[in-house]
Amino acid sequence: MNHYEGGWPREIDHTEPADVQKYLKKMYRETNLGFAAATKEMCLGATKSILQNNEIDLFEEYFAGEQPENLSENISTKTLMIFKDPNPIKRAATKIAWHPETSEMRIGVTYAMLRFQQMPIDMPRESYIWNLSNPNFPEKTLLAPSPLCSMAFNQKNPDIVVGGSYNGSLSFFDTRAGDASGVVKPFRTTILEKSHHDPVYDVDWKTVGKTLSECVSTSTDGKILWWDYKSVDNGPI
Repeated sequence: MNHYEGGWPREIDHTEPADVQKYLKKMYRETNLGFAAATKEMCLGATKSILQNNEIDLFEEYFAGEQPENLSENISTKTLMIFKDPNPIKRAATKIAWHPETSEMRIGVTYAMLRFQQMPIDMPRESYIWNLSNPNFPEKTLLAPSPLCSMAFNQKNPDIVVGGSYNGSLSFFDTRAGDASGVVKPFRTTILEKSHHDPVYDVDWKTVGKTLSECVSTSTDGKILWWDYKSVDNGPI
């Protein structure tokens, strides 16, 4: 390392060779041991950093040629039953809601076509509640004014179901009030002007408190709305 102009003490004239030589001898004599210690400490820190940044081969075979003693069983799944949408127009299953009572073994499935401006004019509006003991025919048919994109069973009263529609409204069903063919129409539907402006992608019931009629809904319009189905005509809470 060469020490050029810069960093000289005020009393040293770097243009005078005698002053420069005198200063350099003094500096080398006083800092020789300190320089060695500082260099050693710096090397230890650099070595630690280098070791921490070693590359690791994730695909390295550490036990090549060795056979494992205990083989775990292969993970597999088996199809128990298939629930097919009975409508001829192909629709996506947009929500699967399990019945809150495990003894019932029922699921609610909503069907819709969520691609922008791809829904045909004669799009079916039916969604279904299936009984796992009879996968051939739906147990209940939920018929809303607009195809349902989401649904949820009331945790306290599973006969009450809320469904979020493609047009942004919410429909409330009482599965005990269906006709002989199992078709259930909503007993209340939110006013479209006071509902979401995009499809309702999820709904859920409020489970805390004494009130069992409140739920929340969310949509891509950026809103989360809090509803009470007993007063939906007034809009969200």
